[in-house]
Amino acid sequence: MSPPAPSETNLKVTLVRLLGPGCLAGIRCGDWWNLLAANRFRVDARYWGKALHLSLVSAITSPLACLEQSLYGPRPESTPVGQPLFVLGSWRSGTTHLHNLLCQDERFSAPDLYQTMYPLTYRLSRPWLEKILKFTLPRKRFMDNVEQSFTEPAEDEMALAILCGKSNMLGWAFPRREEYYERYLTFEQATAEERKQFQDALRFFVCKVGQGSGRPLILKSPNHTARIRLLLETFPDARFVHIHRHPYDVYRSFMHMSSQVIPVWALQNYDFSRVEEMVLRLYRTLYESYFAQRELIPPGRLHEVSYERLVQSPRTEVEAIYEALKLPDFAEMRPRLEAYLQRSGSYRTNRHREIPAETRCRLHREWGFCFDAWGYPREDADLNT
Repeated sequence: MSPPAPSETNLKVTLVRLLGPGCLAGIRCGDWWNLLAANRFRVDARYWGKALHLSLVSAITSPLACLEQSLYGPRPESTPVGQPLFVLGSWRSGTTHLHNLLCQDERFSAPDLYQTMYPLTYRLSRPWLEKILKFTLPRKRFMDNVEQSFTEPAEDEMALAILCGKSNMLGWAFPRREEYYERYLTFEQATAEERKQFQDALRFFVCKVGQGSGRPLILKSPNHTARIRLLLETFPDARFVHIHRHPYDVYRSFMHMSSQVIPVWALQNYDFSRVEEMVLRLYRTLYESYFAQRELIPPGRLHEVSYERLVQSPRTEVEAIYEALKLPDFAEMRPRLEAYLQRSGSYRTNRHREIPAETRCRLHREWGFCFDAWGYPREDADLNT
């Protein structure tokens, strides 16, 4: 576990866990009640404050969302979005670091945290609500040393969960139906209507954020790593950059992240003895789908980068991405990249416990195809496998 945070941050985290909206901050009233009904209104007692918060806020969100839509649109069918760039990679593989580096280029844009939390109302609510919420936002993310604010680039998965309810992240909010929501990781078991709802939500969100910035978007969601076919059907001209990291490090960090984030998103008590099985299963499913669909991406529109090399030589690796994907002239963004690297200093990661030999054996068995694909060494587990 990470060392205790300052007391002010601990207080904020406690309040967010008990009363915060989790991953459903900007949900509409009807969608919220439909979600509750689908889960038989089973919210455990410790999370009643969170459910009350969501009930009250969703009642305000619905009319505000209607007003914002009537004032600003967008109409996805008539809104140009440019050529989006998707950052792919497992949870805890360095996708946030890579996303932040790429977003230094002002010729692109990205959804920020506030937009992903309130995708339906951020234009009307931001001027007043963000000022209130910033006092409750911890200075760093729950699971690592990454600074956070409402203006930082953020994953679009939360927005999609709010817009259409088709996201495997809802399995952490309602763990009694975790298996049901996990089908929205790959969408292979989803219906045609569910896939359409997801694509409509993604298209709407990309068009809305792109309409406001007037620039192509750089989007990041680890979940998208398993959805290449859906992404290409939605945005046929999309480009992709994928980052991989040693599976041992992903495992350690993913386990830590789960222990920190699940209590923030949960509306039902979670059995943390199941976390390891969940981590092993999600990573395996993610990359089985990725390797099965990777060849669908046309030549010249996918580039692979190593997390280890990116941390060691960020300028060189980012320039290689620009060359491989034929992005705009790298020299124009270099000064901003250099300034960002100077401000952020060395990229620091959490320190985690060693992996037991038995667990390393399981990683070799279940994630071995990823070790092989990227040439990562295996440590001797001293056990028969």
